Order: sequence, then structure tokens, then C-alpha cells
Amino acid sequence: LLLGNVVEWYEFAIYGYLEPALEEKFFRGSAIAAWLGFGVTFFARPLGGAVFGVVGDRLGRSVAVNITIIGMLIGTCGQGCLPTFDNGETAGIIGVVCLIFLRLLQGMSAAGEISTISTYIAEVGRRESLGMSMSMISMTCNVGFLLAKAVVFAMEAIFGKPAVHDWGWRVPFILALVPGLISVWGRRFMPESEAYLEEQTIAREKSAARIEGGVDAADVQAAAAREKSVRNVVTNHSSNILIGVGGVASFAVLQYGGFVWTSSFLAKRGMPPSGSMLASLTARVLMILLALPVGWLTDRKGIAWVVFTAAAALAVCGLPFFMVLDAYPTNVPIVVAVVGVGYAILGALGGSTFFFYVVELFPTSVRGAAVGISYNIGFSVFGGLAPMLCEASLNGSALGPGLVLSFGGLLTAVTVLTAQICHSQGLVKLTHVREQPYFSSSALCGAIGDNSKAKRAQQTESSEGDSTADESS
Repeated sequence: LLLGNVVEWYEFAIYGYLEPALEEKFFRGSAIAAWLGFGVTFFARPLGGAVFGVVGDRLGRSVAVNITIIGMLIGTCGQGCLPTFDNGETAGIIGVVCLIFLRLLQGMSAAGEISTISTYIAEVGRRESLGMSMSMISMTCNVGFLLAKAVVFAMEAIFGKPAVHDWGWRVPFILALVPGLISVWGRRFMPESEAYLEEQTIAREKSAARIEGGVDAADVQAAAAREKSVRNVVTNHSSNILIGVGGVASFAVLQYGGFVWTSSFLAKRGMPPSGSMLASLTARVLMILLALPVGWLTDRKGIAWVVFTAAAALAVCGLPFFMVLDAYPTNVPIVVAVVGVGYAILGALGGSTFFFYVVELFPTSVRGAAVGISYNIGFSVFGGLAPMLCEASLNGSALGPGLVLSFGGLLTAVTVLTAQICHSQGLVKLTHVREQPYFSSSALCGAIGDNSKAKRAQQTESSEGDSTADESS
């Protein structure tokens, strides 16, 4: 199951590591155009999350992940088979158009992949250890980054940089077939989640009861389809979708502002490539090692507590960390300490289980679509804009990027606290998978939980009465 997640992040990393070659082969030496080619996947992610989320809600989680892995394989491996301007003007234009199309396909498939996998694991995992189960997603994300770095390094070591720049750039894309085909084969035997099957059984029983009550079968089917439509999901779960979007902001900004953009910033300030690689590898390895401990912490203190703590830490540390990098951009030990250790700890705490925070927000019937929409909008907006905001902020202040990082952490921290207040007032329901632990195990949080449960019970009784009246009408 998780091999597909490795392929997803492997492709993102491969494109970034091979950007100089792609820039020359497809974009006539324009770095801006090459990075726009990278960024088109962000535009496709919300659509992919919604489309494959609906597929997962209607046809099953296993159906959705089997489709997404094939889409990712086509999108990734296809990029390594395209013609370039070396093959002629017409071939180059065709290659660019196909590259953009394949990256859109890869972005849509990757969006459906990550949201459906997190939904599936939350539904099939043991309730008492869901945090540790969800942390496996983060581990495979970082494995994908490390694998991409290792493949590119090995290609350059064996064939040399000129050969990789000339033709070897195709090989890493095509090599994605190996883990991809293994994942395709394994997913053929993946059982559907019991939570999804139970929800489908209940839905069929309700439909049968309405038909027996005299409602036309076609109308019943149409109503069931509308219930799982994207429009209905957005309309009826808008508050929780906004909470999910804000909940991922902190890690999205750290991932693409703290890791991706900062690497480029340090290179421009004179950081040697070996130092940058050491910091990057240290960070990824440390995040892999810390993923399970953070999962354990999630199972003890609750996912909201972990997300809030990580966001608050980024809000406090984002600016001072960047101040250090700005003062010592070529000092390898300091950069490794800040990026390889400091950012890695923040990333592990904020990114190891944050998928669970979004999954927890929605009921089984619409979980696939709602998670796909909220998670991918959050990552596309905050992750996609983070590098641009960091770069633009330098025009106003040398410490602007640090403020961007701190703001990302502050936004998520405020989102989590605001959601808790709304939850305590019975305005939203935040837990649909595991009630406790959620926001630590303190007596205060327990009292808030009891109060919110009572209010939700009253709301449920009221809504059931309204629903009965609507059906009678």
C-alpha cells in the first residue's frame, strides 16, 4: 500500500533534483518556466483530491488507490519517455505539452493517493495505535525523497553529470516502474475497510426502507448520489474543511518554505552543494527516525495536541532559526544544526501524523472527498505559495522568510484552538474516528469533551427530528 506513497514523493523530488536538465531539454533554459512546470501539480491537487475522494466514497477505498497508483505510474514514467527540443522543434513542442499533461495527471493522482491512503489506514488501523499507523505515511514520504537523492547521486557517480544532463535524466523517472508495479500487484489483494462496508450496508438499508415506504427508486438513487457529491460535501462540511485547510498550513509552509526554498536560498548565498546535501540528508533521516515516536505521542496526547504543539513551536522558532541561517549561510555545521536538526524536529512533530488530524474531521460517508478537498487545498495554497512568499518577502526585509514560517505556524495554532472552542460550544464535531485522546488527557479537556458531547447529543436529536419531518414531507 505505502509503496505508492514512495512513488508519489519520489517523483516530486526527482523533478526538483533534475531541474537543470529539464530546464534545458524542455524549457529552452528558462528556470522560471521549469519551476512553473513543477508547480502545475499543485493546481491539479485539489481537483484530484475531490475526484478520487468521490470515487473512494462511492466505489470503495481499494478501487480509488488502485486507480491512483496507475495514474502516478503513467505520469511519472511517461516523463522519462518524452521527446525534447534535441529531437527537433516540433518534437520539443509536443514534449512540453505532454510534460505538462503528465504532471497534471501525476498531481491529480498523487492528491487522490495521499488522501485515500490516510483515510484507509485510519479506518483499518487499531484505534489505540492509529498515531503510529499514520506515521508510516510520513516515513514513506521521506523514503521517497531519500530514494530520489540516492538514484540521482548514483547516476552522476556512474555516468557523470554531463551524461545525466544529456540522456541519463530519463532513467530515474523510468525506474519508478519497479516500486510502482510491485504496489499495483499488491493492491489487487487489498481488502475494503470494514468501516466503509458498514456505512454502505447502512446506506442500502435506509434506501430500501424509503423505497418500501413508497419513494421512487430513481429518486432514492439520485438522493444518494447527491449526498456524496462534491457540492454537497463542501456545503454540509464547510466548517470542517476550513479547519482541515488551516490545520495543514504549518507543515505545508515548513515543507516548501523551510526545506525546499531554504535550500535554494542557501545555495545562492554560497553554501557548498556538499553542505546542502548533508543538511538535507540529516533532516530526512532524522524525520524518519522520529516518525514512530511522534506517532506514539499522538496516541498518548491526541492528534490535536500534537498538531498544536508543532505549530506553536514553528511560530516561535521560525523567525530565530532563519535569523541564524541569514547570518551564517555558508557555515556547514550551523546550517546542519538548523536545517538538519531544528527544521527536522519541527517537521517530524508537525508532519508525522498531521494526516490524521484531517481524516478525523469527517464521517465515513464523505471522508474520502472531504479529506481530499481540505488536505489538498491546504497544501496547494500554503505549500505552493510558500517559496514565492519567502522570495518576495526578502524585498521588504532580510528576515521576511522567517516571518513567513512563523506565520504558518501561528495560523495552524490559531486554527486548532478556534476549532476546540467551536467544538466545546457544540458548533462542530472534530472527532469521527477516535474520540480520545484528542487534545491531551487533561481534566480540562475532558470536561470540554463531556460538555461538547452533551451539546452534540442535543443537536443530533434535533437534526434527526428535522430529517424525519423532511422525509415525511
